[in-house]
Amino acid sequence: MDVLRRELQEIFHRQPFDTTRLSGQDVEKCRYIIKAFTDVSQGCAILTDIAVGNSYSSIGRLANKLGLHQNTALEELTDVDEDFIYERIHPEDLVDKRMLEVKFFEQVEHLPSEERLKYHATCRIRMRDDVGNYVYVSNLTRIQSNSTDGYMRLVVCTYELSPEQEPIHGINPHIINMETGQSVTPFLYEERFDILTRREKEILGLIRQGMLSKEIASTLHISIFTVNKHRQNILEKLSVDNSMEAVQTALAMKLI
Repeated sequence: MDVLRRELQEIFHRQPFDTTRLSGQDVEKCRYIIKAFTDVSQGCAILTDIAVGNSYSSIGRLANKLGLHQNTALEELTDVDEDFIYERIHPEDLVDKRMLEVKFFEQVEHLPSEERLKYHATCRIRMRDDVGNYVYVSNLTRIQSNSTDGYMRLVVCTYELSPEQEPIHGINPHIINMETGQSVTPFLYEERFDILTRREKEILGLIRQGMLSKEIASTLHISIFTVNKHRQNILEKLSVDNSMEAVQTALAMKLI
């Protein structure tokens, strides 16, 4: 389950990389940076090369508490996204985290290449531990390296058990300039409900009632083609495989 994947991919695809100029040395350097991080923090780090869609994970000992198994090597992932982590994040926090990342990448995308390296996005999210209870985890996302063309390329996302375990409302999101200390706090709670359009929510509600596309089309006085187009958009936005999963996901995230 990975909401807003399409929105993030659209941002990444706007980076017109010259693949003939991509350096593998930058990737290797950053892979060992995330390994060094997890050696110290014992948490989890993901390195994503958005130019080619590869990701690498490094998981420390304390990440076992989050149900993530320690790896001694720098494991290459089969997908650009950290689905094995996302499935452990509280559904409400997952959508807010992804919204924060969309805002972060949109903000730094048009900055001068060296300037964007000064920013990172932070939040505190709930993740299920190894016995199924939710604990608070500190999450940070940043651009680790640009391409030689000056585009965003290598992204690092880290997860550590938070020293603060007191309940909070929301994920406490911040986009911070690490040089100046200036911090922006995006307001995500209200925007979460705009992930699905009014019509998409309406159709999802009718699907929840057990209606088929033909019945939904008749009820809403629209074509079956339009209903099916909305259904496809819902599946893509919520990153699920079928309508029943979409209903369950939307309910868990309190989108409907």
